[in-house]
Amino acid sequence: MAVRELGFARKPVSDRPVLSSAVCDRCGAGKDLPLGRCGACGCVPEGVERELAMLCSSHFLDENERKQLAERIRRGEPLQPGASARAAARALLQPGEAEWVLKPRELILLTLANLLLTPLLGYAIWFRARGGPAGRQALAVTLPCSLLLAVGILAWRMLG
Repeated sequence: MAVRELGFARKPVSDRPVLSSAVCDRCGAGKDLPLGRCGACGCVPEGVERELAMLCSSHFLDENERKQLAERIRRGEPLQPGASARAAARALLQPGEAEWVLKPRELILLTLANLLLTPLLGYAIWFRARGGPAGRQALAVTLPCSLLLAVGILAWRMLG
């Protein structure tokens, strides 16, 4: 049905994000720079269109795939890249924002801090990471610790 996930590779083909040829995501014409103005239709990608423009470049597609994609665009087929492809393009456009992942040693320390001090530390990391890998890791460690502490406190009150 499609050229790699409707025309988009999951991982970049090239490591040169800006100096690459591309296909205009509006008209299908070739252009020198993915984020530059299209010579045929005059479109300049802005906002989230920049992700789509990067996905239509030689950074993600080889020459044959770009030709196939240009034909599909000219036929009027909508471009619907998957979430993983958009995330790869977004990461390319924002290279300084690497995903935060907790190392095993940090997870052990977080578990100990949750049990010995307060689970609020884990929830603070979860809140700070805003749904990223570190946030999911912190929540996976903190929720069981919170339940364990709650059960311990209730048992102590009932037996004490």
